[in-house]
Amino acid sequence: MLRARRPNSCLRASSLLLASGLALGGCGEDAPPAEAMPPEADGVIRLTEAQVAVAELRWETVSPGPLRQTVRVPGSVNPPDTAQATVGSIVAGRVVRVRVLPGDRVRAGQTLVEIHSHELSDAQAALTQAESQLEYHREAAQRAERLHQAGAISLEELQRRRADLRGAEAEEERAIEMVEHLHPTPDGNTSATAPQDGTVFTVAARPGQAVVPGTPLVHLGSTDVLWVTAFVPEGTSANLQAGDVVDVGFQPPASLTGRARLVRVGQYVDPDNRSVEMRFELLDPPASVRPGAFATVEVTSSSSFTGVELPEAAAVRMGADDVVFVALGDGSFEARVVTVRPLRTGFVAVEGLESGAQVVIEGAYFLKSAAESGGEEGEGE
Repeated sequence: MLRARRPNSCLRASSLLLASGLALGGCGEDAPPAEAMPPEADGVIRLTEAQVAVAELRWETVSPGPLRQTVRVPGSVNPPDTAQATVGSIVAGRVVRVRVLPGDRVRAGQTLVEIHSHELSDAQAALTQAESQLEYHREAAQRAERLHQAGAISLEELQRRRADLRGAEAEEERAIEMVEHLHPTPDGNTSATAPQDGTVFTVAARPGQAVVPGTPLVHLGSTDVLWVTAFVPEGTSANLQAGDVVDVGFQPPASLTGRARLVRVGQYVDPDNRSVEMRFELLDPPASVRPGAFATVEVTSSSSFTGVELPEAAAVRMGADDVVFVALGDGSFEARVVTVRPLRTGFVAVEGLESGAQVVIEGAYFLKSAAESGGEEGEGE
């Protein structure tokens, strides 16, 4: 309930305009022709046409109807799992050089980490031996060809030499593959390389670190496609299906928003929080949104209620209550205590209004200032 009082001085009548940020002249003949009057005893705020124009008040007729509340579900931004990769060591050795930092853009095949390992020395030695054996068997096969033509050896002997040559060629190919698999650097180190184009997310390797096969070194992924992963309440999740488009907000700033399409729906309800994992693909994400960012997915709840959809600025907080202001005609406005629920970005659902009410949708803060200014002065009387 708004506290009411009647003005009994020019000073008190002026306080409303000061609280509303409107410039006032002195009390007397130079004062503005339209002074904002505090609430009357009936709680009604009465304004002149000039005051309504200055405050830029605007209202519209409402008609309550069925609405569904928007549930804001926290989520995180990341590339799809299939677009991420963890590069691990393929040898036992010691890290001698880390060539990337988190946030770096890399190309497929680019060296990420160099590792000193005896496995590379062993592989290179095996390749040298295989090349030597190949040369020996190639010459032996050529010699056998000439001898067979001269009738000095049998066909079986020639075929054996040819088989030895094919075996030596296969051994050389295997030795070459082993060396290439270790990606040797000019310094003779083994290197871990990027398996794809992408962005480095985390680097676990440190110079001097001892590693074994499988030790994680670098985590990277493509950022061409970004998903928001969110756990949607079990009941609300029933309203969504693959292909649905939802609003997404990002922090910070709070004004940064986007749209996302539902691409994956989990088929399992988490028993701890009764939610379903859902993944939404961002549509034209803002340039400042990067992997690892927090997001808020706005999902419509499964239950409905009767209310009115209004801009957020139409509902204001007064004391412990949420209120909206209703135009009564002839410049009179009255505060109505209502129940406010979040609906969607920039809008709220308001319960407690009758059909046909003319609700102020612009300038509610001016009326709030008028009501509170009057209440404060009333306390001193």
